[in-house]
Amino acid sequence: MKFFDAGFLHPTNTKNLYLLSFLIIILYTISLFYNLHLAPLYTEEPRRALVALEMLLKNNFVVTTILNQTFYDHPPLWNIALAGSVKLFGYNTFALRFPSAFSFLLTGILSFYMGKKYVNTKFGILAAFYYLVCADIYFYFSVTAEIDIFYSLLVVLSIFSIFHFYQQRRFFLMFGCAYFFITLAFLTKGFASFAFIIITLGIYLLYKKDLKRLFSWPHIFSFLLSAAAVYAYFYIYGSYEDLDRYVSEMWGLTQQRTLLSDKFDGIIKHLFFLPLNFLAVIFPATLFLLFIWKKEQIRNIKANPYLLFLTLIFLGNFLVYWVSPGARMRYTYMFFPMVITVLTYPLFLQLNETNWKHKTYHIFFKVLMIITCVACLAIPFVGYFSIIPHLKYTVPIFGLVLAAIFLFHHKTIGYTKHLFVIAFIVMCRLVFDHVAIPLKALTSSSAPHQTYAKDIHEIIGDEAPLYVFTQEDLRTHIQTPFKLYATAAYLEMSRKVIVTKTDQCELPGYYIFNQQNLEDRTPLYKFTISEVDMALVRID
Repeated sequence: MKFFDAGFLHPTNTKNLYLLSFLIIILYTISLFYNLHLAPLYTEEPRRALVALEMLLKNNFVVTTILNQTFYDHPPLWNIALAGSVKLFGYNTFALRFPSAFSFLLTGILSFYMGKKYVNTKFGILAAFYYLVCADIYFYFSVTAEIDIFYSLLVVLSIFSIFHFYQQRRFFLMFGCAYFFITLAFLTKGFASFAFIIITLGIYLLYKKDLKRLFSWPHIFSFLLSAAAVYAYFYIYGSYEDLDRYVSEMWGLTQQRTLLSDKFDGIIKHLFFLPLNFLAVIFPATLFLLFIWKKEQIRNIKANPYLLFLTLIFLGNFLVYWVSPGARMRYTYMFFPMVITVLTYPLFLQLNETNWKHKTYHIFFKVLMIITCVACLAIPFVGYFSIIPHLKYTVPIFGLVLAAIFLFHHKTIGYTKHLFVIAFIVMCRLVFDHVAIPLKALTSSSAPHQTYAKDIHEIIGDEAPLYVFTQEDLRTHIQTPFKLYATAAYLEMSRKVIVTKTDQCELPGYYIFNQQNLEDRTPLYKFTISEVDMALVRID
């Protein structure tokens, strides 16, 4: 006990705790990128991949396309980020997923910086770590090539700029940075982005009794620059494509998520479940509610300008999503660092106490540690995992490391104890990367698409034109199922040639048909996607 409590891991030994934190963030970074490439593309990933790949292959970074057809959806910035990653890392799934995972890490670093500056370093570390291990993003969304973590980073940068530079009374930087990042957010996801800056500036300046600042030259100048950037983007887009249709489609996507988009019973259900779901997905910070239910803790939050700002801005902005039935949980990711930071503060102030709340919290994690450790040691004896032979040798090592973390967690106190909770969750993610992702690569319903693409590539070679025959719109998927995008994405990555959607069979080349539309054509290759039978044919 003396070794842990009075030695190098005692909470007062700041230097060693910083070293431990540094080692954890190194391990954490490895966990974000380890086996990131293995899982097959799924859900929305193939569609995002196709847009980015076709940007590169067509050298057009303004108009987004899927299967060589204009895709009137979000603006192109996220797809440009994906394309840049592909240029850097090559045509592979790691490149497609890297920007999302990296954006998550950057958001955590930003959360640390703000917590360090406006509370203290130890608090910044703890708040950032608990954000970085929140279950919904860490174990699911950061492993995908989706848009929302990147978008959330831009929104958080804009919001934090307002507080940071207002404190310094540097108003050109305040408005300039806020509008710069929110303009980038608009170029990522469209019109709704400007709601964040309107609400944040309105609430915060009203609270500071400084609404006149909205009519100041720094604000007017920054607003005009942002408006000019938006106008320039639309002007450039209009030189390539139908601007009216593009704006209409983009606005339609925004409107779908408002109160106008659902029936009354859907609205009531959303109002009830959204806050509950939100609290669930920020786990383990959800458990910090144990430490906040005292007037004294509420007063402590109010007494800190940064925490009060985060609370006000969260409540004002979250309300928009709360009354919008079309809003999904991933649309609220920009609020995670704000809420987790605020919830961490009462816990941080009570770290030296040993009441029932702390005991309950740590007993909960001890039970999880024991279960996870036993599971790792048991995996070699479970037949299901035998499809990956090396697991019987490697996974027990993770079990031993988890056992060591359990021991350190049991023997340490206060702040140090929470660092080992973080270390435990990071090790769980490494186990997930080492076991679950390889299994998914072999057993997922999305796994066959790589095989289909490889087989088709071998038949048609590198340069022959390939078409997908369908009379459907890009947003309907009856003749050609949605998951065909995955096969097409792998084909574009391997061949570096665009797969083109067509409703004609006039040009020579290879065509992918729904087998119901084959007529008398002879298939060269047959495959099935989502219970829809497809076939590859050659037309001369």
